[in-house]
Amino acid sequence: MNTRCRIWIAGIVLAASSLTLADDIAAKVAAAKGDFNGADTVVVFDSTNVSVADSGIGTNRCTRVVKALTEAGVRALSVHRWDYDPATNTLELLPSRIHRASGAVEDIASSPTVAPAPAGIIFWGSMQTMLGVPDLKVGDSVELNWTKTGFNVAYLGGGTACAEPPMPGHWYDVVTWPEGTPVIEKQYTVTISKNKPLQYEVVNGELGTSMHFDGDKAVYRFEKKDLPAFKGEPTMCSSSDVLCKLVLATVESWQHKARWFHEKNEPSFKTDDAIKAKVRELVGEPGDKRMSDEEKIASLNHWVAENVRYVGTSRGAHEGYTTHAAIETFHDRGGVCKDKAGLLVAMLREAGFESYIVMTEAGARVEKTPADQFNHAVTSVRQKDGTLRLLDPTWLPKNREMWSSAEQRQAVVFGTPEGELGLQLSPYSPPADNALTWRGEASLSPTGDLSGRISVSTIGSPETSLRRSLSGLKPSDRPGRFEESLRRLAPNATLESLSVTDPVDFAKAAAVELHYAAKDFGIGESGAFYFRLPSLTGVLSDMVMADVHDSAETTATERKYPVRIRSTRRLDCEETVKLPTGWRIDATPAAFKHDSDSATMEFTINSTPGQLRYRCTVDLKKHVVPVEDYADYKKVIDELGKLRNELVVCRVEAQSAQR
Repeated sequence: MNTRCRIWIAGIVLAASSLTLADDIAAKVAAAKGDFNGADTVVVFDSTNVSVADSGIGTNRCTRVVKALTEAGVRALSVHRWDYDPATNTLELLPSRIHRASGAVEDIASSPTVAPAPAGIIFWGSMQTMLGVPDLKVGDSVELNWTKTGFNVAYLGGGTACAEPPMPGHWYDVVTWPEGTPVIEKQYTVTISKNKPLQYEVVNGELGTSMHFDGDKAVYRFEKKDLPAFKGEPTMCSSSDVLCKLVLATVESWQHKARWFHEKNEPSFKTDDAIKAKVRELVGEPGDKRMSDEEKIASLNHWVAENVRYVGTSRGAHEGYTTHAAIETFHDRGGVCKDKAGLLVAMLREAGFESYIVMTEAGARVEKTPADQFNHAVTSVRQKDGTLRLLDPTWLPKNREMWSSAEQRQAVVFGTPEGELGLQLSPYSPPADNALTWRGEASLSPTGDLSGRISVSTIGSPETSLRRSLSGLKPSDRPGRFEESLRRLAPNATLESLSVTDPVDFAKAAAVELHYAAKDFGIGESGAFYFRLPSLTGVLSDMVMADVHDSAETTATERKYPVRIRSTRRLDCEETVKLPTGWRIDATPAAFKHDSDSATMEFTINSTPGQLRYRCTVDLKKHVVPVEDYADYKKVIDELGKLRNELVVCRVEAQSAQR
């Protein structure tokens, strides 16, 4: 059979296949009836067919059909956008159509618009293609067809856009299933060589799965029907931790991926005379004993954190998984997380330490299948006991935590030569390491005016919050920030004096001491005065524990998804309130004690003639609170919130009241 004949037959087969698919889609659109629980749109059909080449490059053939159910849905479907990076993948829009409610089918005649993708602080040359859909009406459906070839973040090719995948010969993907709108049917198919083993796992749910052979190919098919719209909850964990998720990879193991990561990045850690001179300036010659190892590590980590601004500029083939050369990052004084981490590796090595770059996923779980599930890069340093310690110069600015408590129990892969550790979890950060210690002294006048002193010491997460609340302010503006927070105590509260640690002085823990006054804090009549417990009103909480005091995570009686807070936490608040002569305590908030796996709280209060003394201690033991622990966590947070508004009642002797 000659070439022309084969092309002619192939064209007939392709046309027949397209016709069959078009008829199938028309039938699916016609069957998509109902209001779908008031949704604005419904995904009628979503199909991705991936063809994986032996090189590891995949080509995705995608069809997506979405129906407009309301006027808001019409507006949402009037413009469609695809993001891509011409350095690593290609995008081709195929003929797309409008399926009218009447049954008519029209081609979308408008031409796509190609423009640079919006960029804030990362300028890697990403592009976007946008397609307008004119004259859409309620009941119409939009059918979009496109192909996309290559990885979204690869940047390892030496020439043409899709010449080389991140890991030569390997392919991987992560696909989530529920969406913010209902889905009637979703399919995902992978066609790959029978000689290229493919690992996959389905987490947080079930999918219909099948695999069959087609000549020398293996075809894997995954599908699910009738998915309700996903609705998140306030302050929940990452949606990828709870959505039904498909993870696929041809990579053999995490150890294999770790070795590759090491090999790809190792050439970037060379230094020059300028870097060597800076390291000598900061920590002295290797082996210099004037500084401890801890002091040297902290000095280098802080220098990179504070002197290399976070900004992404392109080096073409050196982005994505590979760091910029440390020499470039040092001289540019700019880079993203991988570049800052790589420069710290180079400087630590120059100071005599063994150091490696690390992959991690900030804010979400990594599954066991070794697909790329990472969004962040950090640094590790070998300790005397042989273990590797984590450092993060990206999260360190205005922070004394060498490794942020917000990154606890986070998946990491160390880029060591042997890759022997595979997938690991970062260390737990207990509440005692993230402590807010509060001491208050207050006095009430016979007329109810309040004056007092607050002394606060911080460590870990509360310290970071305090420093960052102040770091963007001029020293002359800082008192105003504290006076603003004092409004939580009383609308007329004033700041009388202030002493606070410089947010860029990392030699000691950050602390605050302030004196304040608030007229008419105690309100009284008919021989009684009422007032709140000053230090538990929430004053300064917006600067040190806003994610706990000001969040909405416990408004629901029950939760479907875990709560995520910034970090574990400890609050230890103790205060003495002095009362005028003749004031007698008549009622106080009730003592409270609760202990559970997720949260512990104890509140005690007692009085003696002339004063009231109380103490409140809280331990938040998990920065991700599972659903089964939510009731205990809610009980503690609700009680803490309740104490902000509970009143102390004082009876005033008649003679005292007259004065």
